[in-house]
Amino acid sequence: MAKVILIGLEQSTATQIGSALANDHEVEHRSANTPVGEIISADIVFAGGEEKRYMPLLNRVRKAKPDMPFVVVTRIPETTDWLDALEAGATDYCSAPFERMHMNWLMESALPHQRTFAA
Repeated sequence: MAKVILIGLEQSTATQIGSALANDHEVEHRSANTPVGEIISADIVFAGGEEKRYMPLLNRVRKAKPDMPFVVVTRIPETTDWLDALEAGATDYCSAPFERMHMNWLMESALPHQRTFAA
């Protein structure tokens, strides 16, 4: 069971992702203003990707814990922002809809030591 922090996400997005992960992981939803010291206690971060609001947070997390998995999520399905996120250091990038199988796959790919074969 991994500790997942959903940060800076709209409530509906956080609820959808949280529901997909809650059976297998400990999930917390936090505001974008959460101190980085509280964030790096998690195993993985899912952060909001609209308008690149995740960039300052990603930079702070990378400075404090460079190897921490950081997934950028967005409700905008057709976007080219994924490349910007990955080039900035995000582990992965995903867009809606947030299905349980997709979320489990993201967890497995970001946390290979916790593989449970979602698919």
